[in-house]
Amino acid sequence: MFKTERIAYGPVDGLQTGRFGASVNTMSSCYRIGHTLIDTGPPNRWRAVRAFVDEQHEEHGIERVVLTHHHEDHAGNAVRIKKHLGVPVFAPKASLDPLAEGFPIAWYRRLVWGLPEPVAAQPVPDLFPAGDDWRLKKIQAPGHATDMVCYLVPDHGWLFTADLFIARKPRYLRGDEDLLQLIASLRNILTYDFDTLFCGHRGVVENGRSALRDKLRYLEALCAVVQRRHKSGESIRHITKQMLGRDGLLSWLSGGDFSKENMILSCLKTGQHQFA
Repeated sequence: MFKTERIAYGPVDGLQTGRFGASVNTMSSCYRIGHTLIDTGPPNRWRAVRAFVDEQHEEHGIERVVLTHHHEDHAGNAVRIKKHLGVPVFAPKASLDPLAEGFPIAWYRRLVWGLPEPVAAQPVPDLFPAGDDWRLKKIQAPGHATDMVCYLVPDHGWLFTADLFIARKPRYLRGDEDLLQLIASLRNILTYDFDTLFCGHRGVVENGRSALRDKLRYLEALCAVVQRRHKSGESIRHITKQMLGRDGLLSWLSGGDFSKENMILSCLKTGQHQFA
């Protein structure tokens, strides 16, 4: 039931792990660059994450943890690593309160990822030293979460994207995700110089600029078509079935929180904005 894979890309090492390995949506990745660990994996995979962290600390030295956002699959082991290695945790400013005080987690997310413990983190600066002359540039990227950021490695064409990418043509959307913000974040990210993505779920994605551009074009086109079809009188259910297929097990298990219908409804919410 548990699945774990190692990631190696030049000087970057990573771990991809999850309770259910059948889908990229149930796998989560953390990465080590220089002396910095980016994200910490889900709390129910602590044993695998700890083994990875111990190995990386022995070989390279981990001096800090940097988080992309507060969600349990990315920050779930932050307090454990903080205590285990005695290192500070940094996070976007908007992440600090939910990390320290906790936040509501739907039951299906608890099943997939587990429950994180609160952690006190420090705000991550805009340009952050990662060790061994590596630097991370923080770029705001809300949409999936209001506090989410990406980290660019300037002059190397690498981008740690958290949940910004995941797939070129996503069909599902969570109820708390903001599609308009996501589209704006994709447009903004594409103004930077990068090529390789280190995705928070899929792992390393080469030709990453093309992958993000494909996702942006897909979402813009989806919004445009959904708006036209709904304006002509088609129902939400019919549009969802015709364009994305029937909602399946993921929607049922999440009580409709993670569904194809949410994607279509979100396309309609962008209606005041025109998409070609």
